[in-house]
Amino acid sequence: MRVPVIAGLLLAVTGLAPGAAKHPAGDYAAAPAAFEHGGSDRTSLFAAPDPFASKAAPEQSHNPALRGLWNVAEAQDGSLFALSGVLGGRDRPTVSSLNAADLAIKWQRELPLPPTGAKWNYPGAVAVHANGQVYAIYMTRLARLDPATGEVTATIDLPAPNGLDDTTYNGFIILEDGMILAKSHHRPKGCTAQGYRAFVECGVEGVAPSALVLIDPETLRIVWTGSAPELIGGRITATRFRGQTYVYLAGHSLVHRMVYRGARLESDVEWGPVRYRHGEQTPGTAVVGFGDFVLIQNNAIPTRAPLSLTAIAQADASRSFMVQPFAQQTDHWYFMPSKMSTDWANRRVYTAAAYDGLIALDFDPDAGFSVAWQVAQPTGSFITLVGPKDRRVLIASDASGAPADALGAPQHMREGLVWRNASDGEELYRISDLPRNFGLTLTPDRSGAVVFPTRSEGVFKFKP
Repeated sequence: MRVPVIAGLLLAVTGLAPGAAKHPAGDYAAAPAAFEHGGSDRTSLFAAPDPFASKAAPEQSHNPALRGLWNVAEAQDGSLFALSGVLGGRDRPTVSSLNAADLAIKWQRELPLPPTGAKWNYPGAVAVHANGQVYAIYMTRLARLDPATGEVTATIDLPAPNGLDDTTYNGFIILEDGMILAKSHHRPKGCTAQGYRAFVECGVEGVAPSALVLIDPETLRIVWTGSAPELIGGRITATRFRGQTYVYLAGHSLVHRMVYRGARLESDVEWGPVRYRHGEQTPGTAVVGFGDFVLIQNNAIPTRAPLSLTAIAQADASRSFMVQPFAQQTDHWYFMPSKMSTDWANRRVYTAAAYDGLIALDFDPDAGFSVAWQVAQPTGSFITLVGPKDRRVLIASDASGAPADALGAPQHMREGLVWRNASDGEELYRISDLPRNFGLTLTPDRSGAVVFPTRSEGVFKFKP
């Protein structure tokens, strides 16, 4: 069913800003993990090698100095860049350049804070652009850094429609022409909780719709700004489908779509929105690209209602499939702060729940989902896929030691890291007794190793 454009979707639409730089096409640096989730479609399928292709001895590196680490990005030459100081609200957002072999710090730069009033420290993101520069978003500011020296070469303050105290930017994506697209996130007035805890403790009632901002990477000038139809909690996603770039937004109960046309976004009057949340389910995280479809999972905030996963056809929003992958229980919460991972080449989706385990779902574009395999490996972190099509390897944390209370997940909880054969779930390798990674990224590099951030004990790198 077609629906009309949402009134007021676009605000303050402008054309290309005077003096905006021309830049060559290209989104991210040519590296397996130049971006936190593989690409702007957020599949978490990385162009990294099969970690078991080499028979070399296992390797491990550890740098305990990086507190409050969110993600690590890789440059074309293999250098790693980490965004830390953005979890827990106690530290200052910082970008560090790390030696890929042993994670030693080559340079470290505390990022210049936004104007007085910005108080909410939330995980943004760091990424390496195709132009070779490093970009980090944090609080209400975007910074560009020289990858060789860490010099902050430019910053820009972003719109704060919910006020500086209660607005943050939870990441960004880079579009195929190099333009940076960012989106604001909001917490209620008077909420003092930092990071993701703000939503668990304070909810999102009464906040302003999210701002959408296009930024030229060369001049770091805003070339277009608009407003989403509502608060968009999950991170933004872009897909390339039938020659067109689409931007997907996960609202409270609906998935919205916009069309990217040059230096502006326009509401897609031919598509959606599509409902993906029902009853006592809570809103989801990011939309994920999946070939001819996009997917969304709900329950990013704990609830007693089982989570569901919805696939929506990019060509026709009236074609959708929904599945509840985990059987209903009465004795625990349903919760997954991270999104699913997808592999369109194998028509396979991988997802998990914090207290229900890890599951692989096969997908038939005409019939929907069926279970391929399931294991008792609960996780709250992002699921990573690497390796060639016929030898995918799945990497996920094991949060079996998480407390029964979904709001707990204490700093001192211990987790594992597990490699599995993605085709049948067979366990290939395991490392136990690691610090908490719950809700964080797992980043592969070009060597087949995986970077494992932790809440309080810095960053590790493991190669099985």
